[in-house]
Amino acid sequence: MSTAMVLNTTIRLSPGTNLFFYVLIWTVCIAGIGIVVWSALRSKRWQRWTTQDILIVAALGVLLEVYDNVIGDQFITPLLGGSNSFLHFLQLHDLPYLFLLMVGVALVRKPGCVTAMVFINFLLAALLFGSGHGVLDWTDGLTQGIFCDLYIVARRGGVYGPNATRLSMVLDGLAIGILRGAPNALLTDWNFDPYLNAQFYTWLAMWKDTWTNGLFNGIEGAVSAVLAQRVAVAVIPSLGIGKARARAVAADPFAEPDQQPVGPVIAEATATDGPAEGSLA
Repeated sequence: MSTAMVLNTTIRLSPGTNLFFYVLIWTVCIAGIGIVVWSALRSKRWQRWTTQDILIVAALGVLLEVYDNVIGDQFITPLLGGSNSFLHFLQLHDLPYLFLLMVGVALVRKPGCVTAMVFINFLLAALLFGSGHGVLDWTDGLTQGIFCDLYIVARRGGVYGPNATRLSMVLDGLAIGILRGAPNALLTDWNFDPYLNAQFYTWLAMWKDTWTNGLFNGIEGAVSAVLAQRVAVAVIPSLGIGKARARAVAADPFAEPDQQPVGPVIAEATATDGPAEGSLA
């Protein structure tokens, strides 16, 4: 059998085999969520989630939904020539989506932010546009975010950290984009669509969907990374303090430590020296 015939063969696994892989994917997702939650709540590398973080994630999840299923599907994709065009093949319609996602990562910088944003987007899509399987479809949303958050955990606080450089931000954006696009495309063609929707793909189609989503989402994440950091600092200026301080220390390792605030020093001196001469005390 020639290679071309193998690549054009439709992937048709038995229902039992598809169920086995589906349960295995759920197991991996739940284990990943456990690692991410533990890292976000118990690890000392990150501060605890705040109300501000939750509001940012919720707002960007809504923006992702507005773009994904309204602006993207109804305006951008038709402008690019439809879902079968070369520009759609380059995944250009995902560029604004990846930019919003990277802005969320730059603002929150904690494990769980990617899965939370993507999952809010997915739940809103299910509620507003309907879903045929309910909870069974959740793996589609989880597999777009959980691998990105596991990468953030593996980077040990380096993603948009105080010492992050432009190159490191670009590489982090590349990795997050790849992990957002490639695993989900592979698992959708391999298991989700065949098992839940009775929609089957050839080996060639699965390979094409996997590498195009991974490569071009990765490029879009890399391109968006530095600009996303600038947007994040513009929204929350304190996010730029750590970088400026890290650069100052790197430039002058023998610099004197910052002076103490005047107020506490005066108060301490007053408490030590007693009342000033001529006072009524």
